[in-house]
Amino acid sequence: MSDAPAEFAARYAPALARLYDRARAARWNLGADVLTEAAARGALKSGAIENDRVEPYLDALHAEDLALALACKDGNSRAWEHFIASLRPPLYAAARAIAGDAMRGRELADSIWADLYGLEVRDSRRRSLLEYFHGRSSILTWARAILAQRHVDYIRSQSRTQPLDDDVEDPRIEPNSNHDETAGPERARYVLMLATALDLALKTLEPQDRIRMAYYYRHELSLKEIGRLTNEHESTVSRKLARTRDQLKNEIERRLRDTDLLSQEQIRLCYDFAAGDLQFDLARALPDIQ
Repeated sequence: MSDAPAEFAARYAPALARLYDRARAARWNLGADVLTEAAARGALKSGAIENDRVEPYLDALHAEDLALALACKDGNSRAWEHFIASLRPPLYAAARAIAGDAMRGRELADSIWADLYGLEVRDSRRRSLLEYFHGRSSILTWARAILAQRHVDYIRSQSRTQPLDDDVEDPRIEPNSNHDETAGPERARYVLMLATALDLALKTLEPQDRIRMAYYYRHELSLKEIGRLTNEHESTVSRKLARTRDQLKNEIERRLRDTDLLSQEQIRLCYDFAAGDLQFDLARALPDIQ
């Protein structure tokens, strides 16, 4: 690391203090040094140090989720109980959406808990999947990407045990595409980048546009019902929703292109690998309006 932990802490002290406050790390008895070390690792891995973008990187982190993950990884039982209580229901819902089947979804979700907790012991300490969480996305988005990858691995393992008809093409795979080469280790990364870009793009919307989207996607109201609440004709609601979706798509692709440096083909892979799960992300990310 170009910045040693002590040098990193001194150089970015104001941003790290803001991160610690946002993280509410004291409730897990998590020291500032632990959060600083994790932030430094993430900044290095993301390229923020190399590109001199550390402060924006730190300010954009999902601080509370990062602190929770660090506390769980270190064996804090209260943190783990909170993690289970808050993450289990949405993860089961995500697994059902990914697997398309309630029973398989339950099995899929249950398959990651041991790895998140860290049952494997190496060098006298538990190894947890949470070591790979750096806070760039919400912990739910990150966990959903793991579920998606595991489901893909399961499908691929099942397909290897069944005979293939050489005369039948899989309509999901285009000729001459590189999907098969990329589908393994890269799929989860692409899904995570898309989800992160969506989270950030939603924050650029005007409040009224966010509210309209929340009514439609999260609360599943009809255009007429939304019109009554926003004092708009349903045709106006429809037009504004379409405009907002276009705005979101453009902003997502701009971020994938400019921030993650993806090509247009790679951006298309992000959508393909998300497997139509964008609406699920919208329902999760939009405000819950009572």
